[in-house]
Amino acid sequence: MSHAATDGGIDHDDAPRRRILVVDDDDGLRAGLAIGLKRDGYSVQLAGDAGEAMEKLARTDFDLILLDLRLPGAIDGLGLLNTIRAKRSALNLPVIIISGSSDSANIVTALRDGANDYVVKPFDASTVRARVRTQITLKALKDVNDHFLRTASHDLKKPIMLMLDVARQVRLAAATGQPMSADDQSALDLLIDTGKYMQQIIGELLDMGAIRAGRVRLQKQPTDFGAIVRQAVAHNTGYAHGKGIELGLKFSPGLPHILADELRLLQILDNLIGNAIKFSPSKTHVVISTSADDEWIVCDVTDEGPGLSAEDQARLFQPYQSLSNKPTGNEQSTGLGLAICKELIALHQGDIGARNNPNGGATFWIRVPIKPQAPREAAAVGPPAVVGQGPY
Repeated sequence: MSHAATDGGIDHDDAPRRRILVVDDDDGLRAGLAIGLKRDGYSVQLAGDAGEAMEKLARTDFDLILLDLRLPGAIDGLGLLNTIRAKRSALNLPVIIISGSSDSANIVTALRDGANDYVVKPFDASTVRARVRTQITLKALKDVNDHFLRTASHDLKKPIMLMLDVARQVRLAAATGQPMSADDQSALDLLIDTGKYMQQIIGELLDMGAIRAGRVRLQKQPTDFGAIVRQAVAHNTGYAHGKGIELGLKFSPGLPHILADELRLLQILDNLIGNAIKFSPSKTHVVISTSADDEWIVCDVTDEGPGLSAEDQARLFQPYQSLSNKPTGNEQSTGLGLAICKELIALHQGDIGARNNPNGGATFWIRVPIKPQAPREAAAVGPPAVVGQGPY
């Protein structure tokens, strides 16, 4: 059984491709850099002078620029660097200077004016690509930090204000020694739900930070996969009942035990089942089914919701995404749950994906190897997920 085959999935890294602009008047150098950078997975555009570069910068939000100091025309590389820095900081748009060996004074000026790094011609292409990777990684860390600050200021600030407001209302309305009114009880329920949401935000932010830093280490032990699935279903039964949704189970008999981190596996299944309920209308079904072959044990979570839009395909399992489908009960979401699932299933050397069902709704699936390979010491996170059709 291979979900990669049956679901039309392909192996790929579903993070967005980083965009690089190479600005140099040497056609051969530009072409050579483009070949190597594209092989590394980057999206590359080329410019032969400052004017062409500025046209491309006006149309595209690049992640890094490789910039030759000696450019033809009225504006040289230093002039273009100053134009870029007037709008974008060194943290927001890294610039690596390409310089001739006799340009040491200009290199100092370029670094003073905001260049992030430099390479001297003639250079080894692998060195340039390594420096590009370093700057792209630093920018990615900066982007994650920026999003964390936005989340902390927006997603946490609003519920804290709500909790304080509700607490004040309850304090004013509830007389000492008197029974609590229905309105006060509803207010306290809202207070608790808001607190739980804040707890979820903090937990998922910490999880994602730990995963990206390579600090997550699975505590693997022989695990009854079926028992974990039943536990995840039990966790979500009350949630489903409250929305008028029926949970169903379809278990294959004799599922083998696997080597897994039970808590992390439960976290993945909780998220997938909870998501199916979150996006499903009342009076529908969510079915959780399991199966296995000689290599993989599989769990499918199938709903009767709106299905998966083509527009969201490129953002499937990416962090901090607000996608087109909206929760049917006005539930809130951090945009991190599926991204964390992808990382955790990769640590189990497994795959995760999604597809639209022929008769409507969507199916999210995971598969975990029955006999995992020995982990490679150099890899903090496993292989990229196999992704089927369309996202939540």
